[in-house]
Amino acid sequence: MNEEQLELLQNIRNAVDDIYTKLKVDLYEKKLAAKVSYERVRPADLVSSNLEYIVGKLNQLRDGDK
Repeated sequence: MNEEQLELLQNIRNAVDDIYTKLKVDLYEKKLAAKVSYERVRPADLVSSNLEYIVGKLNQLRDGDK
């Protein structure tokens, strides 16, 4: 890979890392029943496997693995 492609891969990886950081907050989902309660939901947990897959593939491209 040339230098421009490696820089592009690094920028994509930085963007994915930034997405994960921004999603790493606690939100609360309202549960309606006889009594109202809230369940903690962390958006990063919902997408972490997808982000890990993307970063893994970017690393493979960067390192030249297939």
